Amino acid sequence: MRRIVMLGAIMLLLAACQDVDMSEGPQTILDWQPTPYGDRPPLTAVTFPTPPGVEPRPELPPTSETIGLESLDVPELAPTLAPENIYVSLANGFAVPFPSSWQIQESGDQNVRIYDPSLNVTLFVSSDFQDDETSYQSSLDIFLDDEDGFFGQLEVTFEEQITFAGDGMADTAFLTGQDEKGKDIGVWLAYAEDKPRTYLFTAVGDSKDLEARQATLKAIISQVEPGGRLIYNLERKETLVLRGGDPIPIDLDPARQGGSAAGYIGLLYSGLVRLSPDLQVEPDLAQSWTVSEDGTVYTFTLRDDLKFHSGKSITATDFQYSWERAADPKTDSTTAATYLGDILGVPEKLNGSAETIEGVEVVDDRTLVVTLDSPKPYFLLKLTYPTSFVVDEGSVDLEDEEWVFQPNASGPYTLMEVHEEAALIFERNENYHTLPSIPYVIYLLYRIGSPISLFESGELDQVYVWGEEAKRVSQPGDELHDQWVSTTGLNTGFVALNNTMPPMDDPDVRRAFALAVNKEALNELVNEGTDLVAETILPPAMPGFSQELVEEMANQSYDPEAARAALANSAYADGLPPITLTVAGYGTTDRDDVNALVAGWQEVLGVEVNVEYLDPEDFTRAARQNHGHMVVYGWNADYPDPENFLDTLFHSDSEFNVSGYSNPEIDALLEAARTEQDPGRRLALYQEIEAMLLADGAAIPLDHSLYDALVSPRLNGFVLAPSGVPIIHRLSLEPIDEGE
Repeated sequence: MRRIVMLGAIMLLLAACQDVDMSEGPQTILDWQPTPYGDRPPLTAVTFPTPPGVEPRPELPPTSETIGLESLDVPELAPTLAPENIYVSLANGFAVPFPSSWQIQESGDQNVRIYDPSLNVTLFVSSDFQDDETSYQSSLDIFLDDEDGFFGQLEVTFEEQITFAGDGMADTAFLTGQDEKGKDIGVWLAYAEDKPRTYLFTAVGDSKDLEARQATLKAIISQVEPGGRLIYNLERKETLVLRGGDPIPIDLDPARQGGSAAGYIGLLYSGLVRLSPDLQVEPDLAQSWTVSEDGTVYTFTLRDDLKFHSGKSITATDFQYSWERAADPKTDSTTAATYLGDILGVPEKLNGSAETIEGVEVVDDRTLVVTLDSPKPYFLLKLTYPTSFVVDEGSVDLEDEEWVFQPNASGPYTLMEVHEEAALIFERNENYHTLPSIPYVIYLLYRIGSPISLFESGELDQVYVWGEEAKRVSQPGDELHDQWVSTTGLNTGFVALNNTMPPMDDPDVRRAFALAVNKEALNELVNEGTDLVAETILPPAMPGFSQELVEEMANQSYDPEAARAALANSAYADGLPPITLTVAGYGTTDRDDVNALVAGWQEVLGVEVNVEYLDPEDFTRAARQNHGHMVVYGWNADYPDPENFLDTLFHSDSEFNVSGYSNPEIDALLEAARTEQDPGRRLALYQEIEAMLLADGAAIPLDHSLYDALVSPRLNGFVLAPSGVPIIHRLSLEPIDEGE
């Protein structure tokens, strides 16, 4: 595939060659002195020699084109400029000098096309990430071996090695031949490696013109600065580089997103409180708070002189607006009922019967009083979820959801640039109450290469690994072991069963499906055995987790004979109708976990299981409204309280109850646990509820994920939290040793 891409680019170059009869005089690269990275010399001014027998000509004025990727049309973001006559790859930081009379014709994420308007010579520079170690065994031979390909039609005139990047070497070849019209053409190739990247330089033009440009081309290659020092024209030493996902507008709106503070939202926005890495509630925009004796009234005092990124003050009124906006039916939030629903008046605001939230009172700019419908011991924990984060009313556009790409941030960072399908760049918010140490955070999108290979190359500062890669780095002898961290997450993957839809209305049928799942084999197949097999709904890191219940359920785990016996004891012993399994994905999705589940049920129970895929971008809501008999789902707790698992997932009225499971007895116990003030009694209630849910076949727990991550030594303060929420604004970067 790589060779096809390269050859396609070369063919485009041939089509772009111009017939211009001008000669070349001495050309000087703009003097540019970057901060050295590693032991390579920086780019300096170079005078290109005039080829023998060529008359010099007057120097053309330098170009003034903007170099690099274009940003999204929305928002309109100022482009990042690079020095004139030095092309700098925004994504990879590699720099290519060129004579002042040459011009940029095209540039992309990992390549640039520059050309000499005085002659028929065009140079294409491409940087490619190599994920396969064996690729380093080859050189230009990979482009020249195919006799039937494009290069097979040309004659190799000579091959040699030349200087690359000051201290490296590049293999070169000069090829000549004729095009379809019988015109002489030349192709000059140079191939260099700077692990894990390779660089291909392809110059195309009239063979005589190209031969006359040999000294110029060699000077360019000797002056190339490989990637590493700059990324998107930001100094690497000031920039944390992570891997991210391409956001849609809902992902950047705290009232509407369905994830957590672990994503972009946690950088852009803040609430009254945050969750620390050790899962403790700590002040954020609130300076302090008090709770009434009956546990229903919370009085928050904001920090002094809080400001949005624009410099506008943040007051208690902004919190009132943000919460009422989240609870406005027009906002269409999927989380407001769950995370704000304990506040007096929120249900009425959500159903449209009230204009305001009764339980939110602004006393003055720094004082906010919140009244609950009843005492809720976990209320502060809920406020660590982004639904309660504060937004600036003046920046919200009710008619255009693209406003989220131009946020007036209340959090530690603001969105600096968006490069479509390439990167999101965040800059620290100078008005945040505690200035972050790291000036810039870049999330790379659609990056070629596995997380571990990108980490090994130094392109990413922290990555999550799983499966075989997690198993590898966990070994003491692995070269990355010292940079590996691991913890048990607050999560469970499971199959939720709909007890209101026949045949799942029969407890014996639900039991049969549970007994037919080989969890051990599933874990080995999907996760290389690196996750924990789950027997309970609550994960090990969650308060209320019961080892006794684990042992009890393990005795009732995978048992094909018992599964068939349970089915034979059910009201559907004569035959099950086709079963619909709802999963996240598209029609072309092929998931190993789903395939294994379906195959197991078919083999053990002889049942027909049809898989129905729903939009993964809004899967929770889609499944809640259009689920089948069973739903493959997973939950990572947003705070360390069993309420966020058992109540959120299995209460009949919960917006996260994706399968439609309903049990009035369990609902009543969940409601009692919400207001229980004695911590011991609360946990005992939740343990009782969990045992009842499992006995009733509400869910088939599958696995508890372990978080495995690699953290660069240059990143200080990183804690792998069970919540999965990194506290980026507390991290710092070690200075890059310029001598390395």
